[in-house]
Amino acid sequence: MLAELDVVVFLQSHDDLQRTAERVFGALHTSWSAATDEQVGDQYFAASGLGFSAGLYSNSDQRADPWFERYPYFIEITSRFWCVDLDSVDLEGPLSEYYGRMLAFGLDMESATAILVDTTEEGEWFEIVAYRRNPQYRLDQGPTTPKVVEIERRREFSSFEETEEWEEEDFETVAADEPEE
Repeated sequence: MLAELDVVVFLQSHDDLQRTAERVFGALHTSWSAATDEQVGDQYFAASGLGFSAGLYSNSDQRADPWFERYPYFIEITSRFWCVDLDSVDLEGPLSEYYGRMLAFGLDMESATAILVDTTEEGEWFEIVAYRRNPQYRLDQGPTTPKVVEIERRREFSSFEETEEWEEEDFETVAADEPEE
């Protein structure tokens, strides 16, 4: 099945959203601009280049992800290139890890990402991985010294039933608000 490539990396930053955008998009070597999401009503920062588009958002309110509560921001990177010969699920895991490690090292901040590892009839299993720059790394060390260390790895399960229940409840709420004739 053809699907859009989507990578999400959560960031632990003590800066505000704009300063974090300057740092993140600087590390990605791309220009960025401020934007406002009309549906949610919050500000975010967007960038694009080389067939990808990215958005840096606050991990709060409607965008909050309970698996990543301690991370105030996240960057979502999506591909504008689709190819039926490429499996996006096989690409998302390594790209999530790459961007998580790159941003952890380049920005010297903790990052985390979720990687899909298995899909069952009941739901999906994700592996949550968090990275931090190796505090013992020096520029004069050999290439075998890790630049980034993995500080956490855990598995989380997302049930398909929870999603369906939420959609049904949401539909019933909308239906209840309609005026009667």
